[in-house]
Amino acid sequence: MKDLLTKNTTVADVLVACLEMNGIRTVFGVPGEETTDLMAAITASDLEFILCRHEQSAAFMASVHGRLTGRPAVCLATLGPGATNLLTGVADATLDHVPLIALTGQGSRDRLNKESHQIVDLPALFAPVTKSSRGLVVADEVPQAVAEAVRLAMAEKPGAVHLSLPEDLASASYQAEPVVAPHIPAVRAVEADLDRAAKVIDRACRPLIVAGHGVIRSGAAAEVRGLAERLGAPVLTTFMAKGTLPPDHPLNLHSLGQPQDDHADKALALADLIVAIGFDPVEYPPVAITPDGLCTVVQISETPPGIDGAWQVEAIVTGALGPNIAALAKRALAGESLDRRFAAVRDNIRSDLAQAVTQPDADAIAPQDICRLVSDVLSPGDVLLSGVGLHKLWVARNVIPVEPGQVIIPNGLAGMGLALPGAIEAARLRPHGRVFAICGDGDFLMNVQEMETAARLKLPITVMIWEDGGYGLIDEKQAQDGGGADGFAFSNPDWSSLATAFGWDYRDAGDLSALKTALEGASDAERPTLVRVPVDYETAGGMPGTDR
Repeated sequence: MKDLLTKNTTVADVLVACLEMNGIRTVFGVPGEETTDLMAAITASDLEFILCRHEQSAAFMASVHGRLTGRPAVCLATLGPGATNLLTGVADATLDHVPLIALTGQGSRDRLNKESHQIVDLPALFAPVTKSSRGLVVADEVPQAVAEAVRLAMAEKPGAVHLSLPEDLASASYQAEPVVAPHIPAVRAVEADLDRAAKVIDRACRPLIVAGHGVIRSGAAAEVRGLAERLGAPVLTTFMAKGTLPPDHPLNLHSLGQPQDDHADKALALADLIVAIGFDPVEYPPVAITPDGLCTVVQISETPPGIDGAWQVEAIVTGALGPNIAALAKRALAGESLDRRFAAVRDNIRSDLAQAVTQPDADAIAPQDICRLVSDVLSPGDVLLSGVGLHKLWVARNVIPVEPGQVIIPNGLAGMGLALPGAIEAARLRPHGRVFAICGDGDFLMNVQEMETAARLKLPITVMIWEDGGYGLIDEKQAQDGGGADGFAFSNPDWSSLATAFGWDYRDAGDLSALKTALEGASDAERPTLVRVPVDYETAGGMPGTDR
């Protein structure tokens, strides 16, 4: 990097060198006129630039990079519409607590703060959806600003940080040594906090662990399992913490978070204590976990939690999750075997997940049958990404991962369109595992242009389109609320022709046998594969849950 810092070095060169020195390896983006100097600096560096077909996709790719690596990537856009296109993916990273650096070009400084072509106040625009949004003004602030951006993006709770670089500043001559963000040390809990939490847990007769995304971020699944086994306490996970326990573990009650009554709600009603570990309120309303605030809570998190009237918090343990959970397990009294009422809920869940619904002569497949087949083919090292829509609820409930973090479900912002671009980055990061994406037909077409990116990069991803010809989740909600009785139907392209046009393989999975063949063939694929799966939500009762 230091060989970039010569007498001809620009601010853009220094900024890129600072990104490299702070551990950034990848930039996703769409170039523009105002990012010419940045692109020249990136090309001259060791950073890998991934050309995308839409800025939103660039942000989604960077978001998935952060989910799988724990470190930020950069999403790059030019000013004006390029920057505004980034917003959804940037907000996705912040609300799902994923590290990300958003870098936008900007017009020259003499055009700012007045009406001018394509000029938008970018720091103000990004401020509500980032941990920090900053417009760079002078060269001397660049090294510190980049290091601080990386530090802040990774600090708990992680999120997106935005920097905007005016084009005249980017091209200005400048020399400086990069500033490197210091290592963030792990924080151990205060002994008195651990003692108090252990005493509260020991008083409970039926403690229940709710594991959130923080468990996956911190890699603390093994410690959660150890605590659960010590207490004899069952474990529910949020959508984003699926896989915390092995699928067949006797304490695994799988996921909570469905909008309709489900098995998880019966388990919550039995609990006399919730041990919330790495739980982010953006994942699911706390009031839905402790209805009427009647159940007390022990909260274990990396940072002090906010105050919520629905939580009767009796003890808080803050700091590095893994060591603190392990320390708490040593202090807590060993529990008895799983309460028979929790065991009955677990057995009902297992029976539900195993039940076949699709009739032999059906021309569409029930979502729970699709999910069961997907679960059967998942192996360690595979990654499955879900888009957003009615299919997401079924994936979150019925797809069973075999390892932590294997299933990626956007659930903070819950923006449509992540699965296809996210699968592209997952495949780049996991060249030896299979990458699957599950999209609704509405969700898939949000970022269909990235089919070209997948083909250009020769990534053998397998994308399933659950086709029902409408916005199924919206239809369900409108029907429940007494509106939109006619639904919101739309037509779809000829999927085979679409796949061929982009250089993808195509499979039509009209029944479970054809879907099984398509999924099992993913390991031998040499290029992307599009799989159409006709889905029958109506037979399944619409949205998942026990009251369908």
